Amino acid sequence: MATTVFNRNLCAVQFDPLFEVPELPPNWNGPHVGTRITEGFATLRLMPGGVCMGLRSAWPQYAYEFSDLIAQQEQGELERTMAIQNRTLITPSAREVEHALNATYWPVKYLHVVKPELCKSVNAVALAHALERDAAWVARVRGGYADTWRERHDRGCEIIAVGLAADRLPVF
Repeated sequence: MATTVFNRNLCAVQFDPLFEVPELPPNWNGPHVGTRITEGFATLRLMPGGVCMGLRSAWPQYAYEFSDLIAQQEQGELERTMAIQNRTLITPSAREVEHALNATYWPVKYLHVVKPELCKSVNAVALAHALERDAAWVARVRGGYADTWRERHDRGCEIIAVGLAADRLPVF
């Protein structure tokens, strides 16, 4: 019998003990740094609160009457509405938040003074990946070419990896 596990996206997945977890590289490299920065932005998006903390009402946004529910069921929208109302936000652990804060600080620490354009590219592309978008989205929003944004992101991550190795930060 398979055990059901819930991941951060609240999708039920079947736990498979034979599934291989990606191994950590022996030392920091550019792609792994990019992955950690992206995971950092994704973790920070899961944090509760935000700008409007405390301004939300305990009442539902809309009180559905029976006729509304019947109309939604006829249109096939009832399941989607119920899923939206019953969602639960799983907040990240303290360790995940610590890793996220450290990882999102790396571009500023290692790139801002020497190569500010690479700092901007690393942050923009990592944030886009955390939002499940790509470098083409960054190019549309900020201008320029997707290949340029991607190349600067990769170059910046390599520089950060060298800095992390020089600081002897353990790979996580």
